[in-house]
Amino acid sequence: MAARSGNTRYRGSSVTNPSSKDTDKPDNDTEKLQGQRRFLGEHICFLLLISYFVFFGIVSYGHRRLPTPKTNADYSMGNLTFIEERAYSHLKKITSFGPRPAGSKANEEKAVNYLLKELDRIKASASGAQKKIEIDVQRPEGSFTFNILAQPLTHYYKHVTNIVVRMGSTRRTKGRARALLINGHFDTVPGSPGASDDAVSCAIMLEILEVLSKMTQPLDNDLILLFNGAEENVLQASHGFITQHPWAKDIDAFINLEAAGAGGRELVFQTGPEHPWLVRVYSEYAAHPFAAVVAQEIFQANLIPSDTDFRIFRDFGKIPGLDIAFISNGYVYHTKYDNLASIQPGCIQRAGDNVLSISHHLLTSDEMERGWKEELYGQPVFFDILGFFIISLPTRSVTYMVWSLLAAAIGMIIMRDAKGFHGRPYFVSVIQAVLVILLSWVAGLVAIIFMGVIVSSFSRHMFWFSNPGPILGIYAAPALYAIIRVQRGLGLKMHKNTKAKTSNPWLAECMFFDAYVVIWSSLLALCAYAGLSSAYIPFFWLFFPVAIRQTVWKYIKAYRQEVLGDYTVLGIYLLMVSMPVIMSFYLLWVGLEVFIPIMGRSGSQINPEIFIGAFAFVGVIINTSYLTSLIQTFKTLKYTRAFLLGLFLTSTLAMFTSLGFPYSGDPMNPAPKRSYLQHTSRTYYDYSGYLSYEDSFLGVAPMDYLGVAPLFSDIPELKDAPEAGCDPEVPYCGLPYWVPVRSMLKKIWKLPAEPPKVPVPMNIKLVTKIEDKSKTRFEFNITAPDHMSVYISPRAHVNMTKWSMSKKIPKRNPNGVGGYAYIIHYGGGKPQDSWPLWIELEAGASHISSEPILDIAFAGQYKADFKYTPEIKDFLRRQPDWHFSVPIISTYFAYVY
Repeated sequence: MAARSGNTRYRGSSVTNPSSKDTDKPDNDTEKLQGQRRFLGEHICFLLLISYFVFFGIVSYGHRRLPTPKTNADYSMGNLTFIEERAYSHLKKITSFGPRPAGSKANEEKAVNYLLKELDRIKASASGAQKKIEIDVQRPEGSFTFNILAQPLTHYYKHVTNIVVRMGSTRRTKGRARALLINGHFDTVPGSPGASDDAVSCAIMLEILEVLSKMTQPLDNDLILLFNGAEENVLQASHGFITQHPWAKDIDAFINLEAAGAGGRELVFQTGPEHPWLVRVYSEYAAHPFAAVVAQEIFQANLIPSDTDFRIFRDFGKIPGLDIAFISNGYVYHTKYDNLASIQPGCIQRAGDNVLSISHHLLTSDEMERGWKEELYGQPVFFDILGFFIISLPTRSVTYMVWSLLAAAIGMIIMRDAKGFHGRPYFVSVIQAVLVILLSWVAGLVAIIFMGVIVSSFSRHMFWFSNPGPILGIYAAPALYAIIRVQRGLGLKMHKNTKAKTSNPWLAECMFFDAYVVIWSSLLALCAYAGLSSAYIPFFWLFFPVAIRQTVWKYIKAYRQEVLGDYTVLGIYLLMVSMPVIMSFYLLWVGLEVFIPIMGRSGSQINPEIFIGAFAFVGVIINTSYLTSLIQTFKTLKYTRAFLLGLFLTSTLAMFTSLGFPYSGDPMNPAPKRSYLQHTSRTYYDYSGYLSYEDSFLGVAPMDYLGVAPLFSDIPELKDAPEAGCDPEVPYCGLPYWVPVRSMLKKIWKLPAEPPKVPVPMNIKLVTKIEDKSKTRFEFNITAPDHMSVYISPRAHVNMTKWSMSKKIPKRNPNGVGGYAYIIHYGGGKPQDSWPLWIELEAGASHISSEPILDIAFAGQYKADFKYTPEIKDFLRRQPDWHFSVPIISTYFAYVY
């Protein structure tokens, strides 16, 4: 039913002529926002959905866009042109050596020999001004301590390999040499050919050196390339370089090349510390930018179970840099699927163009010298716009912008010339709307929690792992349904005229719009107060809606002098939210691309549905902001609710079919389940030196929450396999963890197995034991494989006061006899090596002199160049194609002194 009065149209059965005395008419400013009362057609909801799909398509294009790879035909001598074809040939050769753990023949001989051969070739063919190229092979020894997963770990390394190249400046005649460092590593984890992590970085570095070595333009600064042979040993080789190599003191900045996935675009996810000039250089010279300060804040909050050499250069070298990593397809990270097939054409070209352009600028200008003289005013705010360009702003400028916007937004609400609901002050009604929105969010969160309980009750965890689409139906749809029901239901009650039983939907729309302004203003103020650079996200959600509302909406209404039509309202609303939604989709895409694969290696302790539910909740409340204020203007939403219900039911049915199976063994689209497969032998000696216990087993340690249950049909004996629980009588639970990851991987299932045969034996010799009153000094000589761990647990009332690893005693790790342990992680560049260890203990007055003072255990880990045991072979033969195992042989010897 429609009625006309002049040129103005009114819709809805409850809406009559605006001159009616029963009309709850808003005052001046609110009336200017929309004019007379009427309802929108529900088809607008359908158009909003289509618009969101368009926004998603724009974001998808931005993420998938890669440059055309250049071939040898594109090369011209002396030009600054990166050639993917040449870099790819290096990548192909390095990955042909297979997995390359530090200490393995593939890493220490094959990869090293190939890199040295190519570097010698480039050096011999250098022309133009770049003829001074030096090549050095470093095999350092050292130790350091830092936390991993919030647990202290001490590293000791010996004979790990670094290949260091320096291309010197021929211009420098006096003063300190200035150098740019580019770092990448050629070692891998066991079982992975490491195409993306990190052979592709080494290939890019070789190509950059070749291009720059043939430039006719001389360099103003030196280039240092670090081909790092022990990054997967938890950053050991980079520490050896930055603390011991004579060239390290000349470095003014670095670029670290890494991977947390394979292919796609490379993300700048850490910068600095401070030194905003580096971000400025990246924003000006990166040909294909992709950077987000929010990624840095997430990474440095330890929400990602990983680390890079950036930490070593920053903390031990005290130099600023850029941390750049491939992040797409994290399913293949550290698996056999990280091969040549995972590297799409164009991604090497993209990364090479960026790094070459940035490097060339830093090497041919005084940017580094000027940068060190600039004022260090904190972390800059930076982010890219769909990969087309970077916005980088000083923190101080952003602070002024934030507080100015907050003042304008709150001023807009205060200056409204309108009455609130039932004649109340306008701002009071806005606060009521804020409370309704917050209550609706609580309802949405309850809906997600309820669905999480349902998913867990039916053991459908991780149904989204290989196919994230059902997240929309299982979590997002119920949350949005609950939000709409609460906001619409309470909103109608708040603005309904109790006398005439009529409602003014556009007054409510205005109130709820301003309520969102209050919410985003509050969030922006909190982010600014906390000093978060990611405050640019709420800034977007406040600036664009307020600016468009106060300009386009207001002036179109004033110009037309009539009710805004359905499509005009839709267009203005889309204009208000398009940029914030696109940027939010952009970040959510990155978040899902990174974090969903991480759920497959985040440990057995935390239900991943909690994270995914939280992610869905945040996505819903952010991306429906302001738009839900429009729900007050619809006469009915029955089709919208039906759509959400249908989406929910369809996704729920899919979850209980094969589509809801978490894993995939498709080589082109893998999403494997991961497990460590440790063939372990354990030997305990008592205080008298006699053998007190020994056993052996094949340990299966799944890296995700589902444990071994998905493997029951293929390996049925796992159903009755006992868990390897924590033995509190021996250091670190009697389990040969190579790093302190027990907080993540507490569940290990034991299958029967004979003691494994090890390729090289481990020999522990107590050389001397010196007692002096309350102090006791132990000196050991350790002959061990290339990877091992030492767990030191002084008894109660006994403290370790000195040791050979460092001058300072690290913090205790909360596992071990007496409640804690000190852990040493050893990495070597030889299959077998010897090294000394001494510790000094001091017993307190409460310690009984006849009792032991020390429990110590030594665990050898054989990760490469060993023959699979029959038990490992049998497991690998029977495992399904969607399961990826990392076979390791481990030995554990525990002693009491």
